[in-house]
Amino acid sequence: MPGRPSALPLLVLAVAVAFPAAAQLGGKDIKIGIGGPLTTTSAGFGVEMKQAVELAVDERNDAGGVAGAKVVAMVLDDKADAETGKAVAKTFCDDPAILGVVGHVNSGVAIATGKIYADCGLAVITPMASNPQVTESGFATIFRLTNRDDRKGPGLARYLMQRMGKKRALVVDDGTPYGVGLADQFIAGFSAGGTVVARKSVKVVDRDFADFVKSWPKDFDVLFFAGIREGALIFKEMRAQGLVQLFTCGDGCWDTKAFIQAAEGAATKAEGVRILSAAPAIGTVRGSSEFGAKYTAKYGPINNYAASSYDSARVLMIAIAEAAKAKQSIPTRADVVAALRKLTFQGIAYAGPVQWTEKGDNKSAVIFINVVEGDHFKQIDQIGE
Repeated sequence: MPGRPSALPLLVLAVAVAFPAAAQLGGKDIKIGIGGPLTTTSAGFGVEMKQAVELAVDERNDAGGVAGAKVVAMVLDDKADAETGKAVAKTFCDDPAILGVVGHVNSGVAIATGKIYADCGLAVITPMASNPQVTESGFATIFRLTNRDDRKGPGLARYLMQRMGKKRALVVDDGTPYGVGLADQFIAGFSAGGTVVARKSVKVVDRDFADFVKSWPKDFDVLFFAGIREGALIFKEMRAQGLVQLFTCGDGCWDTKAFIQAAEGAATKAEGVRILSAAPAIGTVRGSSEFGAKYTAKYGPINNYAASSYDSARVLMIAIAEAAKAKQSIPTRADVVAALRKLTFQGIAYAGPVQWTEKGDNKSAVIFINVVEGDHFKQIDQIGE
């Protein structure tokens, strides 16, 4: 876990920020954008992000909004596509009332839109896009709440070798920037002490993996899949063909509906699974149980990154409120970016407070290992640096 400072002079609690001139913004609207995949195979992540952000917005407005101004969210579907994502980013940029964005889900989209947001000075917080390039671009407007693949991949590789004695890995990616990047990082970590017997790739449109699984070499003791929805289908076919080796996956498989339910009971057979998550289980961090209950009552069970999305929205709105407080009026986009940069915020997604590195990564983001018990994930370990 990243080190924490000994003092938090700028700590902002998860409460409404009030100031004497609050009434001066009454009757006005402050807009934020929500950009993510509401359709396609990534929709499970995008819809949950949208719902969690909207819950945070509703709570903020119930508590008085931002200095009396109502927070209004504009929601756009980026279809998990880089070109569509660019159009979404341009739409947000072209609306001068929008002061910040929560999004995007897919690393390829987050990378493709970074320069557009930077050029219009619009702050964007991604709850889950994890390719290192998202924040390695050098853009001052990009922030990432989750952990990076160059920590996830090597961290899981070390865990498998050192804690589970795995020595021979078969690696499969889904051909996307997220999957390819995570697979690269896993291989770099695993090659330090183990052997990668083969690396293969699938496409996100693939659904029949019978011949693909038959083509695998037999001399591996762990499979690592770097991707999202195809993981359950590959895993189910693997067990159907009698392969008992451990199945492991990045946080793209950390989805109750898209992985556990889709795998149809395979997750508890043979050697089972180890699935990464880049946020702790609901109920682990103070305040997360209450959030989970509210979210579930309104939208149904949480599948993945609801808590990270909720915190991303709250961080953004608090930064807008802090900037408005300092200016005593509607802040500029530059004011919001500056407020975000110096913000410290204790949320419910991580035990440590959100604080940003110079590149915009969250210092408190950590990684967890999960197994499957029945119809749910069970957190069993935490991966250090």
